[in-house]
Amino acid sequence: MANGYDATIKELVWAGAPALLKLLAGDRVASFLSAEFSTVRQRRPDMVAELDGGGLFHMEFQVGREDMVWRMLEYYALISRHHGGAPVTQLVLHLGERGEGGPPGIRHPNLNFRYEVRYIADLDAGPLLDSPAPEDAVLAILCRCDDIRERVRRILARLAPLPRRERADAAAKLLILSQLRRATPVVKEELETMAIQFNIKEHPYLSEIFAQGLEEGEAKGRAEALLRLVERRRVAVPEETGRRIRAATVADLDRWLDAVIDAPTLTAADLEAILAQPRH
Repeated sequence: MANGYDATIKELVWAGAPALLKLLAGDRVASFLSAEFSTVRQRRPDMVAELDGGGLFHMEFQVGREDMVWRMLEYYALISRHHGGAPVTQLVLHLGERGEGGPPGIRHPNLNFRYEVRYIADLDAGPLLDSPAPEDAVLAILCRCDDIRERVRRILARLAPLPRRERADAAAKLLILSQLRRATPVVKEELETMAIQFNIKEHPYLSEIFAQGLEEGEAKGRAEALLRLVERRRVAVPEETGRRIRAATVADLDRWLDAVIDAPTLTAADLEAILAQPRH
């Protein structure tokens, strides 16, 4: 879980996930484009692609309630300028549950800028589960769902025909993303019933999780998720604070995760205040 679910999402999307990308972009991705932009400081959008129809598509992933407006405007200018002034279709894909937020754009007397925001939890998982790409199947864990156990079983059934190493890697990514839906215990239970197929003990991440046991594995996953989320909110975590987070209980980590996600803004002082709050 060293890279957290944010890195896992990016890896799955960059590996393909054609069904998800077509749902979001409205067209098939023809090719991924460079997302390295050097200005005074380095800029790297989450994903930039050229669509079959010839348009440019830019997507950012969001977990908390951070203000994305000015970042999206900056990325629009960088991407468009890099591609000769071409128009860019922009989307923020929110990985959490639907929440309230302001309009996704800027209205100034001399500037009218907008982009789209969609919640992955609103998406129909059907096209992803029917897709031949295993990346789509794994990402289906985040889509709209009434029965999480049935969803996990369908995903694992889609992954079962993969070669052994690919199955294990996909199962590890599924475990990571399941934390965003608090479905990790269900995924672990279903993986245990398919232990021979997935060769859990041969995969370094899965063997570590199962060896530590449910409670310790849950705490470690939540701690890394919290640290990654704080990093995405542009807050540096001191070494001592990082050790405290990694040593916390699942109950404390759940409380801190909820507080960080709900915080409209987050500073180092805000983080310390959240960690210092007593249990109710």
